[in-house]
Amino acid sequence: MLGRILAIDPGGRRVGLALSDPLRIIASPYETLLIKDNDDAIQQICTVIDEQQVTELVVGLPLRPGAEKSEQAKRVEVFIEALKAKVDQPVYTIDESYSSVEAEESLHQMGKKIGQDKGAVDRIAAAIILKQYLKETQGY
Repeated sequence: MLGRILAIDPGGRRVGLALSDPLRIIASPYETLLIKDNDDAIQQICTVIDEQQVTELVVGLPLRPGAEKSEQAKRVEVFIEALKAKVDQPVYTIDESYSSVEAEESLHQMGKKIGQDKGAVDRIAAAIILKQYLKETQGY
């Protein structure tokens, strides 16, 4: 089933979002949510899901080599479980270990300073997560 995919780059204070087009070819940065907690983030994400007619979600999960999960990975897993309990759409995960680093490099290449728009890193990281997901699942 085609439809928009919403990619989510969860953080403690900000959540980066990116959307695919309905044909699932293009990954575009969408919005950065300022959040108080997981419940606030999920409520705002549900609004985006409804407004943008999202049919699938992918959440970046920070994995690292080795058997032990980082504290951030554990927090993201709690977020994912809470999100799954509130949405009807399928929720997938993808390793996003270096998406923020790639996003910062991308901004530097564009000549933009991160301090001007801290949320830009989160939005671009979400777009990188979505692009990787599309590549792995659709071959784009």
